[in-house]
Amino acid sequence: MKILIVHEVNYLSKIIYEYQILPEIFSMLGHEVTVVDYNDSWSSEPNGRKIQLKTMVHTNVHRAYADASITVRRPGMIRIPLVSRVSGAVTLTLEVVRAMEEIRPDVLLLYGLPTVGVQSILAARSFDVPVVFRAIDVSHRLVPSKLLVWPTRTLENFVFNSVDLNIPLTPHLEKYVLNYGVSSTRVRRLPSGVDAQMFSPGPRNPACLSRWGIAADDPVLLFMGTIYRFSGLDRVISDFDKVLASHPHAKLLILGSGEDEPRLKQLAQSAGLSKSIVFAGTLPYVDLPEIVRATDVCINPFHLNGITENILPTKLFQYMSCRKPVVATSLPGTRVFISGEDEGVVYAELDNFDDRVVELLNDPERRARLGQKGYDAAIAYDWWNIARTMLAWLEQIRR
Repeated sequence: MKILIVHEVNYLSKIIYEYQILPEIFSMLGHEVTVVDYNDSWSSEPNGRKIQLKTMVHTNVHRAYADASITVRRPGMIRIPLVSRVSGAVTLTLEVVRAMEEIRPDVLLLYGLPTVGVQSILAARSFDVPVVFRAIDVSHRLVPSKLLVWPTRTLENFVFNSVDLNIPLTPHLEKYVLNYGVSSTRVRRLPSGVDAQMFSPGPRNPACLSRWGIAADDPVLLFMGTIYRFSGLDRVISDFDKVLASHPHAKLLILGSGEDEPRLKQLAQSAGLSKSIVFAGTLPYVDLPEIVRATDVCINPFHLNGITENILPTKLFQYMSCRKPVVATSLPGTRVFISGEDEGVVYAELDNFDDRVVELLNDPERRARLGQKGYDAAIAYDWWNIARTMLAWLEQIRR
């Protein structure tokens, strides 16, 4: 199949998650994959031209897998706050139409909604190309202004009811889509997953942490992913003295970057924790499994809010697949798949999050039991099986 994927997120530099993993698996399974993306991180790029309207085409792209090969088409934009999103909506639309003309895709897989959803669907209709919408979050809860909530809900209604198939991530998102009056025949749920061959149990290599001054016998907590303001890391850092009281050489290793990183660094410095809190930045995807294996406890302390309540963070499966115990806050969308300690995850409130971490650091046998239970649960969500299921559904709706 020829698959066109459209999203309003930077494919080339965004932390790797489903958006890069599934397209690259599709390509390795023999399909021709093209992504039209949007450079949502333009403001952090130094010396960028204010006006760049030319489409940049990147061929033979691979982020998650060296054997993958996809094409990324990035429309230009006017790099001025607010104007960037409006100009991006126009250039994305033109690029989707151009891609339809040149590629003649068999199916359009749509991730983005507010900026490009309606235009992509209309373009696909004009070329008689079926559209699938992958629902991984609630779009109207992500908008920066309350004034945009109602317009975004209107766009959600149009998109959910116009596409040939909706594929929500969790039961909560499935219910959300159905509440817009979408026929159940056009909704199929499919969870996220983990590459169980890549993220697998293995020997601990403390040397891989030495670049950050972490010693072989230091207890290590790990957070991976985008550093959003709802990450909960502020609470973990504020209470980290509880961990240090029992384990003075403990380290919190934060892999990733994001909007809240500067504030968290300042918080760690103000608390005198600069030597205990390590901000490692974004690392190559292939380096992550070895780092996970070298840690003791993995965490996901998200605040519960309208954005997080329905999500299933991929990092949880990655932790679990490496046979590591996990401490996480309880998110309704996650608990459907991971009920708790029977799947290797200790759920905790933010008020006592660090206390639960200390309990695990004090009990190696419990960590081992939880790690094994997590591994047994995670391997059922292998990305390759999930990719094959989605491809089968795409085949069914192609004209």
